[in-house]
Amino acid sequence: MAIRAVAVAIVALASLAACETAEGYRQQMGEWQGRAGDDLLIAWGPPDARTDLSDGRVMWSYDRSVVFETAGYYRDETREVSRTLTDRDGMQRTETITESFPVWQPPTSSQSPCATRFVLSSALRVEQVSFDGGACIAAERND
Repeated sequence: MAIRAVAVAIVALASLAACETAEGYRQQMGEWQGRAGDDLLIAWGPPDARTDLSDGRVMWSYDRSVVFETAGYYRDETREVSRTLTDRDGMQRTETITESFPVWQPPTSSQSPCATRFVLSSALRVEQVSFDGGACIAAERND
């Protein structure tokens, strides 16, 4: 029964995650084009790094990470065991049986990064947005 619950949870999480993609993140970041740097500061907070570019523009970098966790659970494992038996007449025979037993799968935790960079004009308007990392995902818009 526990395995069924875990399987249902995994399918539910996968279907939710299927809606969040790098394309969805690209769509959201595209909405920052032309917006004021003050809006960016209000929404994202101060950048993790600031780099002055040679043409007078500035790049603000934000590094985020998402922690993905799974709960621990029991899964059934099977194995075949062979036994050799000797009957009363001294005849040997081998029988093979299949055993099932629960195996604990401990909880797991993994971290995935997302680096997002905004290039702002000398007037502090967002001109470019770039990003990379497995955690750079968001829900896609279908408009």
